[in-house]
Amino acid sequence: MNTQIAIQESDLELIVSEKTLGSLTTNAKQIRDMVKAALPMYDISNYNDENIDQAKKDKAALNKAAKALNAKRLEIEKEFMKPFREFKDVVTETVKLIGECSAKIDTVVKQNEQQYKDRKKATIKTYFDGLNVNLVDFNKVFKSEWLNKSASMKSVCNEIDSIFSKVENELSTLKGFGEDFDVLRTYYMDTLNIASTIQYANRLKEQRERAKAAEEARIKAEQEKKAAEEAQMKEEAERAKQNSVNPFARASQLVTNEPPSFVEQTKAQEPELLTRAFTVTTTRENIIALGDFMNDNNIDFDKIELADTLCNTDLNSIIRMLEYSANLIDKTSTKPCEADKARQFRNMIKKIQKKIEQ
Repeated sequence: MNTQIAIQESDLELIVSEKTLGSLTTNAKQIRDMVKAALPMYDISNYNDENIDQAKKDKAALNKAAKALNAKRLEIEKEFMKPFREFKDVVTETVKLIGECSAKIDTVVKQNEQQYKDRKKATIKTYFDGLNVNLVDFNKVFKSEWLNKSASMKSVCNEIDSIFSKVENELSTLKGFGEDFDVLRTYYMDTLNIASTIQYANRLKEQRERAKAAEEARIKAEQEKKAAEEAQMKEEAERAKQNSVNPFARASQLVTNEPPSFVEQTKAQEPELLTRAFTVTTTRENIIALGDFMNDNNIDFDKIELADTLCNTDLNSIIRMLEYSANLIDKTSTKPCEADKARQFRNMIKKIQKKIEQ
């Protein structure tokens, strides 16, 4: 169908074959002049409480006259405008019919334009995919301007080439970050923003350095703690070993410049030897330790039977020696195990005292 000759623009040119401007001959101006002349008679200064009823009547008469005058105007206006309203309605209907037809044609035009854009976009996508070695997301770089008829395929392809070149160069930059490259590549391909990707790389580096420093500090603290615990355990083991050999060794070592009062000072060249007999009631371990103590200090002793008579004076000497040793340990002890030795000595004293009382 040849629509070019169906409706021409010249066919729609509105022509007025007869036009007579409206002319009204009325007494409207005379009425206006009469009202202006009569208004002073209705000035509010002419009314008071004495003629209030007349004021009400005048008000009602004026309102009625104004209403009637305006109603007549509307009647004349309606009649006078009737030809124009008919003319307006015909033109409005015609414009509507033309608009509906144009809208239908617009649908066909837009459909054709969309088909063109779809074909062009498919062509662009094919070219893009053929060069997309880095798997760039097409939707992240696509521009709707590429589909305009004013944008040639050559210019679009050149722009795509520039995008791929830029991505390749920026990925090469990210390779300089070493171990973080895989993570950074994923981040970059999602944003295609090298500046924000480098900022992200710096944050990763800072986090890794902080974590490394914290781990090194933790390992160092554990090593120092372990070394201190091992040193303490070794020291306590040495002390326990020394104390287990002879419970009287501590007292023997501490008694240097101040010997007990019951020990007589003798000449170094010819020491005086004394003999004392006594019994000791305690555990087997303490008996062995007491024997070791006397052996270590070159004290000659012999075993006696329990039935032998003991000298209370000799037992009292042992008590004084044990008390001296216990008191000396109390003053110088720094470990719980040393205080235990002092308690052992005092337990021995109590048992010896019970023996004396018997």
